[in-house]
Amino acid sequence: MSACVRPDGQVEPARLLMPTTTIAYRTTIGLLWGLALWHSWESRGLFVDGSAFLVQIARREWFFDFYAPRLYAMVVGQIPVMTALFLGVTDLHLMARLLSFGLFAVPTALYHLALMRVKDDAVLLAAVMAAVGVVFMTTSFFIVGEYNTAYAIVILAAVRLATAERLTVFDGLVLAAIAFLAMRTYEVMIYLGPLLATMIFWALRRAPSRPIFATGLHVAAAGMFLAGMVVATGSILKPHSEEHLSDTVATAMNFWQNMQFDMALAAALVVVVWALLKPRALLGTKPYWWAGLCLVILALSPLLAAGDTLVRPLAKSQYVARTAAGLVIATIVIFIWAYRSSIGAKLPALAILRAPDAARRFVVFALLILLAGLPADIYLTRTWILYLDAVRTAVRSQGGVIAFEDTSLAVNPHLHLVEAWILPSLSLALRAKRGDGIIAPPKNFNSWQPFPPAQPYPLGSFVWRD
Repeated sequence: MSACVRPDGQVEPARLLMPTTTIAYRTTIGLLWGLALWHSWESRGLFVDGSAFLVQIARREWFFDFYAPRLYAMVVGQIPVMTALFLGVTDLHLMARLLSFGLFAVPTALYHLALMRVKDDAVLLAAVMAAVGVVFMTTSFFIVGEYNTAYAIVILAAVRLATAERLTVFDGLVLAAIAFLAMRTYEVMIYLGPLLATMIFWALRRAPSRPIFATGLHVAAAGMFLAGMVVATGSILKPHSEEHLSDTVATAMNFWQNMQFDMALAAALVVVVWALLKPRALLGTKPYWWAGLCLVILALSPLLAAGDTLVRPLAKSQYVARTAAGLVIATIVIFIWAYRSSIGAKLPALAILRAPDAARRFVVFALLILLAGLPADIYLTRTWILYLDAVRTAVRSQGGVIAFEDTSLAVNPHLHLVEAWILPSLSLALRAKRGDGIIAPPKNFNSWQPFPPAQPYPLGSFVWRD
């Protein structure tokens, strides 16, 4: 049985924390999978690029694997929809749900495994829950983005390394598997890859023994994480699109436009800064009350949609916070590493967190971050459902090319979900028959689009069935 060390040097059994950690663990798991299933059922994976993915899968009848540096994450997420396609499914509605499920299930499963690993340690459990609440819940509306998988991989690898008492073949196999997936997942591995490789060598150094096979697997995993760094570097030096790279750089500092991310991160920062300045405050509730103000704003944020303002939860704003979210994930990994290392007993804040009362408050706070983000997620998913209905109604109301300005998409609230270049692809995916219409981008749109609205891809027997 593990134990917790109080600041006064007394040891208390960790089982005193079990009711709190068990409730937090089970609630988080239930919330993660409940949302994943609901989001999949509502085809939320079609948001922006997802529509183009579905159209290309139906058109090619094969994986849509156009970008080598992110190949592995793309392929894994498309396995459910490709399985259906191989079985003869031609219903684009079902395929949209399966594509969404594949995209949501991969990071959800990885976070689930990470939570399982730390379910008996309140502090590490809170760290993983914070990654879910601050990053995944606030940036995953754009679930087709492979960064969602990359961040989940990093958290899982970090907790397995931090909690390993010795080198085992099973841990080595898990690390090797997710390191292989990380090699071609996302550009953030340029700095997260070396961080995890360094953590692996730390785990090797502190291991009481080094069995040959288990050690070899860990070294191989470290090598693959470093290979991910090389692939990520290449994708930045020679990007798939210069325009895409410049847009990513330009929007990296616009993370503040995602108020869900801002409020969740602000709440976490209040506690972190307070803990660094006055560690013993973690034995009380004062830091959490002040942080709670940010969580109240987050929980009530859907009410802002009642006014005609952009200060509200916005689906498209989640995309611009993805770069800043990587820095948050790196910080959480360093926290996990420090807490389980010899440094953890020396740093006042980390030492205080080993006290049962402090650990209990910490995990409850992490749970509150998750719960506070739930209303905004529900609100955005509801707006997505209404948006899909509006697009489907417009597409089936007439044939040929439909002017964007003549549809309900041109006004709020639907306008907040419109991405001009994807309108033809989304229209094509939602057609019930070949003669249904295709919505053209706005008149002032002159950028790239997959196909001219007047010449949609022929999808044969693939149609959307309600």
